[in-house]
Amino acid sequence: MALQKQCLNGLWDYRIGKGRFGKRKVPFSALPVGKSTVRREFDREGDFPRAFLVLEGITYHARVECNGEFLGEMLPYCRYTFEISHLIREKKNEVSVEIEDMDVVFGPSEGWENYGGIIRDVYVEYCGEGKIADSFFRASYSEDYAQAHCAISLEVDGTGREFRIETVLKNRENAVIHAEETAVTEKAELSFSVAAPILWSPDMPYLYTLESRLYDGQKLLDIRQEKVGFRDFAIQGQRFCLNGKPLFLTGVCRHDLYGDQGHTASREEMRSDMEMIKAAGVNYVRLVHYPHDPYILELADELGMLTSEEPGLWWSDMKNSIICRDSLEVLRRTVLRDRNHVSIAFWLSFNECIFTPEFLMDSARVCRENDDTRLVSGANCMSLEMTKDMFPRCGFDFYTMHPYDAYTDRMKQAAEELDDMPLLLTEWGGHYLYQNPELMKRFISVIREYWQHPDGGKVIAGAAFWCWADMYEFSRAEPACKDGLLKEGLVDKDRNPTSILEVFSREFAQINEKPPVEYRANTTAFSQPQKECTALDLSAFSGMTKQDENWENALNLLRAPIERFYYQFKRERKAVYGPQLYEDVYALGQLPVKLERRPLVILAGDCLEIPAGKKAALVHFIGNVSLPKGYPAGGAYGEEIGSYTLSYQDGTDVCFPLRNGVEITTAAVCYGPSRLNPVAEMAPRALEFSYDFDREQYIANLLSLPIDPEKSLEKIKVQVNGEGYALLVYGITLE
Repeated sequence: MALQKQCLNGLWDYRIGKGRFGKRKVPFSALPVGKSTVRREFDREGDFPRAFLVLEGITYHARVECNGEFLGEMLPYCRYTFEISHLIREKKNEVSVEIEDMDVVFGPSEGWENYGGIIRDVYVEYCGEGKIADSFFRASYSEDYAQAHCAISLEVDGTGREFRIETVLKNRENAVIHAEETAVTEKAELSFSVAAPILWSPDMPYLYTLESRLYDGQKLLDIRQEKVGFRDFAIQGQRFCLNGKPLFLTGVCRHDLYGDQGHTASREEMRSDMEMIKAAGVNYVRLVHYPHDPYILELADELGMLTSEEPGLWWSDMKNSIICRDSLEVLRRTVLRDRNHVSIAFWLSFNECIFTPEFLMDSARVCRENDDTRLVSGANCMSLEMTKDMFPRCGFDFYTMHPYDAYTDRMKQAAEELDDMPLLLTEWGGHYLYQNPELMKRFISVIREYWQHPDGGKVIAGAAFWCWADMYEFSRAEPACKDGLLKEGLVDKDRNPTSILEVFSREFAQINEKPPVEYRANTTAFSQPQKECTALDLSAFSGMTKQDENWENALNLLRAPIERFYYQFKRERKAVYGPQLYEDVYALGQLPVKLERRPLVILAGDCLEIPAGKKAALVHFIGNVSLPKGYPAGGAYGEEIGSYTLSYQDGTDVCFPLRNGVEITTAAVCYGPSRLNPVAEMAPRALEFSYDFDREQYIANLLSLPIDPEKSLEKIKVQVNGEGYALLVYGITLE
């Protein structure tokens, strides 16, 4: 916002080619006409020494003049600012825009109906001798998010002399969080900390107001005001994390096209559209395939939806130097325009192009030179081999894929092979799923399954459905297109819901509300601690090479065919993940624990000694399950398969036997075509968890043993002597 803003929207003179002028309302989107001219007159407003003409977007190429003087050329979709201080008169200033909408190397697409025109707002900004040309707000955070460390970069367009700049950050209640004043000639860097920042998220899209004022002495020259927010979007392993917590990106692909209006919708229509997307349970909107109206980003900030933006490429020739040059310039301008929006999660540098390593590296460089805080990738449908080779090598942060098919095989294959960085399905769905609720459910179940896989497995980190709304496209026939409409949307071109919108919303509704593995704790099994409890740290054992070998051996035992079944597919057990927890667990009921994600595995002949070094009254073992034998899946009832031995500092030992069906059961619930109910008489069930409800369900038990409270417990020995048993221990707590 400048000191004064003069809107130039409204009726302009308009002609096609060299024809006669008529009237046309600006902004507008029109079917391509080749070349056209749009012009209008305006009178100067206010008494300010500097004036800037701003056009928020045209399609697809334009030459701009003011009072007969050439100001510059424009590429599509992005903001251009031209200084007209030396040209502007008090009365009858003329702005003229010559538009080319067909024979342009970069711009018109083969993927959707094209529209030429001044598609977005036009206005004049007035200010004093100095202008705040740019600002860049960013924040990093302490580990617990108790502090936000803020930085603001400011650029001033002035006369080269020194100015004064005041920067104020306010919360939603208009209370000042931070205020700072500094001297500036061309650039200024400010840094400060904010205690207990309110973090922005889709559930709570809290925004702050950042206002910068430029002064010459006491004279106000310019004002820049924008909404900002605090949020940390990062990668952890194969997942995206928002504010330190894993977040599945439930997304849709939105074109900036509305009904019969092309790229030009009213603010009311844009708000209605984004509110409808939010109501569908979406937390990520992929803004395809070009920069959208700036108001869409404001709505995403306000409503709480992560977004990404692109420069306008669709099956474009990456060997064409003009296309590459112009798209990189649009990308640069888009990053500069929108980098302060808290909703922007990452930049996507292309869509469905046969990319070259040169373009990938150039686009990543352009993004990071202008915004070093966000991730970079591209929306991709090339081969898995090409993707896995070039994406990491060229500096991209995560994989993308468009696994279009009537079957889920391509989706699964992408997740299986692109497994060393997060995988985002930047498109999926299409005509295969249109008006097909049952197939929609099947695809979402696969997406959910791969999201629920543990870290280190095969994970799908997010998925953007193609597409949000039907749109005009006349180059394809059925089944994708019908009567000139690409009919693949969750809503039609006028935003009426299709039959798959409700299924999409319902099936995705809980994917971020529950942990990827559901744990059910049998709280009646636990003692109610009356004294201090200490959960022993077993992590030193977990990292041992011996434990890695034991884990693989245990899984191999589990994968062995079940001899009692005749049919091969019933004999084979599924053990892709095995009985490992998805996350660390620190409490079961009122019992503090520290459960290792992958349990300790003790095989026949092993003896594991775990240090204790304190007095206690009880010792709680969480685990007491075995693979594959264990009651009732294998072994005789009452068979002694091992022992826990409590060794005291005075040299005395007390040994407790581990008997099949008494203290020990099998860990695996699935058994051929059925489920088992493994019950140990002395060790009630503590946990139930699954990765694949059909094939991989597991349990863990709780065994509580008495300790002599007058003696100091030095160590605990865990020993197994039963062949075919792999004893699992997740955690040990002393009470």
